[in-house]
Amino acid sequence: MKTDRRFFKELRFRQLRALVELSRHKTFSSLAAALKMSVVSAWRQVRALEEEFGVQLVDTRGQQVVLTEDGRLLAEMAEPIVESFLSLRSVFDDRQGKTPRKLTVAAPAGVLNDALPDPVTRYRKQFPNVGLRLMESPSRGALVALLAGQADIAIIGMTAADELPSSLSLHRLARYPIHLLCPADHLLATAKKLTVKQIAQHPLVLSSEDTSDRSQVDLTFANAGVLNQLNIAISASRVPMIAKYVAMDFGVALLAPGEVKSLVPRRGQPQLIWRDVSTLFGHEDLVLLQRKGRFELPHVRVFRELVERSFEDAHL
Repeated sequence: MKTDRRFFKELRFRQLRALVELSRHKTFSSLAAALKMSVVSAWRQVRALEEEFGVQLVDTRGQQVVLTEDGRLLAEMAEPIVESFLSLRSVFDDRQGKTPRKLTVAAPAGVLNDALPDPVTRYRKQFPNVGLRLMESPSRGALVALLAGQADIAIIGMTAADELPSSLSLHRLARYPIHLLCPADHLLATAKKLTVKQIAQHPLVLSSEDTSDRSQVDLTFANAGVLNQLNIAISASRVPMIAKYVAMDFGVALLAPGEVKSLVPRRGQPQLIWRDVSTLFGHEDLVLLQRKGRFELPHVRVFRELVERSFEDAHL
């Protein structure tokens, strides 16, 4: 018992938070700025943890700090504790009605346009006094906003090439196969069997580089050894723009367009078709992300559940 009492007396929240924040910021100077303390004080917090646990938690390499295996393990275990503690005050104030309720959701334009109008409409009817803010951002930008505390929820696309920080909880919403978009009379539209190298020989109209499906497409081309040989005619973030340039014979497109819908050609433009190439290029998963360990406020939980239910109903 004496050991337990001494342990909890010596172990301080700021020490655990320092290690967790160090795993994110990578340098003691950045850690000190985040915690609003001197670099020496920030270093002492981590050093106190090393003395308490009797192991080396960090390895300094110039200005960069790398967590050891023990450091990564402890940071991963401490992260939910730190996040819960940091969110305690906001939850208490919310229950007491002391602060205005707010909710910020970051998502790509396609998600905001196609998937969120219905759950947003229902949510606003149920919580008219909540300050709901929607941020349009590509998947990577939405993820950064969530990690920086600028958003409460991020809805993003991710593929097998993406890795999420352990500090996030994930709710899968849908899976979309990557498709080839091309004119109906194009060689690739009628080919019996497609290959990655065959597609790479044609000009390409691709999603912008900060999208997850583009990451998956680039990885596939890289694995086939043809990434540096590609003729990328244009990169765009919106499906209508991509379709317009494909119709102009600017190139063929590779993207995960969500629920694939028929495209009505304009007068004088060719008919476009979608061809499933997920056996070559894989899928994109649409996921809802939140910070792990934080208390979920009731009005935030309701929004998440409305979004999840909307996707469940769409796939029944």
